[in-house]
Amino acid sequence: MFAGLAAGAAGVFLAVASALGAPTTTSGVAAAHATTLQAVTHTVRIGATRVKVTTKPSGSVCYSAPGVSGCASSLADGQLSYATGHAGKRVVLAGVTGAGVKGVIARLSHKGTVWPAFHGGAFYAVLPLGHRLTGIVKVLAGGRRISFTA
Repeated sequence: MFAGLAAGAAGVFLAVASALGAPTTTSGVAAAHATTLQAVTHTVRIGATRVKVTTKPSGSVCYSAPGVSGCASSLADGQLSYATGHAGKRVVLAGVTGAGVKGVIARLSHKGTVWPAFHGGAFYAVLPLGHRLTGIVKVLAGGRRISFTA
């Protein structure tokens, strides 16, 4: 009986000792979790402009383009986040969208509209001189449009 216990204890000791000396690797869910604990930044090219988009582990998304930057605490499928700024004398509009948004329309003063260039979930537009942003329309998959005041 004692011989069996001694053999079992020796086996446990050997397993623990070899595990302590073994290199650590992650796979499966642990590996996926490890990769999402860092911010991921990519650049979306929209015409001659580059919009830098950073997704953080918390789920927040930040974006920046010449003259404008902003952040959203989260970005669900049909949501968008936008900001306006100045590039020289011009007003610029930039933002990011969830996967369910297929386009963005900027409503302007003097009954004008602009469809910002849209690519990879990011959008950017330089507004015409003499106009200001009055509203945003998000175009969802299937063509449904939802507008709100800017």
